[in-house]
Amino acid sequence: MSFQTVPSKAISSKSMSPQISQLFVYPVKSCAGISVSNIQFDDKGPLFDRCWMLVDAQTGIFLSQREIPQMALISTRIEDGEVWVGQSLDESLSADHRLPITGESIAVEIWDDKVRGYDCGDELAAWFSQLLNHECRLVYQGDCERMADEAYAVENTPVSFADGFPLLVVAESSVDVLNAACEGEISSVNFRPNIVVKNTQAFAEKYWKSVVVEEGVSLGGGLDMKVVKRCQRCVIPMLNPYTAKREASILPVLLKYCKEGKEILFGQNLTFKYSVNLVIEVGQSVLIHCEEKE
Repeated sequence: MSFQTVPSKAISSKSMSPQISQLFVYPVKSCAGISVSNIQFDDKGPLFDRCWMLVDAQTGIFLSQREIPQMALISTRIEDGEVWVGQSLDESLSADHRLPITGESIAVEIWDDKVRGYDCGDELAAWFSQLLNHECRLVYQGDCERMADEAYAVENTPVSFADGFPLLVVAESSVDVLNAACEGEISSVNFRPNIVVKNTQAFAEKYWKSVVVEEGVSLGGGLDMKVVKRCQRCVIPMLNPYTAKREASILPVLLKYCKEGKEILFGQNLTFKYSVNLVIEVGQSVLIHCEEKE
């Protein structure tokens, strides 16, 4: 499938009904994502999303911007069904590598999950290790199994190397409120969603129960997404995604608008009903079902 990059400010609103305003995929977990005009799905979620992951070379435990903020500055792109990785951090290193989809199966860990992945080889391991100043390996998930947390998702719900669930959605109106209150800049990119929905009330997403895309989608029908868990936020949204530096003005804003108890919550994790040839596009209308407010 061909993906087109879409600048978020170029999207015009034709209706005040909820619509998809932005779509993102993140081929390498915790590296920079790609803004796309459409998303195709497999049974684990958006095609190409979190299919690769960096792990510590000694322990096999996954790495992220939480420990290595510079991961945000490693770029990815999709060309003719293949994923390429690039960087502008070190002129002594080559800029582009095609990511492999084969290799030796090795044991890795992501959060509490002990799973397997395919090691992508010494050349890429050396490239990432030098770039990030951390001995690491790149692994590809491929057909290796991983299941979403059954405390929230239906039993045997497959998932990629995403933190826990196949999809993450945020409301554009909520991001706008945070950005207006911040001395720096906050955009949807800070929160690394797959789907951004516009034309909703700010922070109303905390009451969403399901999000359905109905019109003009796949041969298999609409995309029916179930809200399963609000997203608990760590340090990553406080990092400038274009500099990998921490923005001091972001945390106070998140504490003001998104703190509940001891947690910062923003956005919703989703599961979905898979069908063959499923595609969603920027500009499509969505139907949102909400729970009653207390």
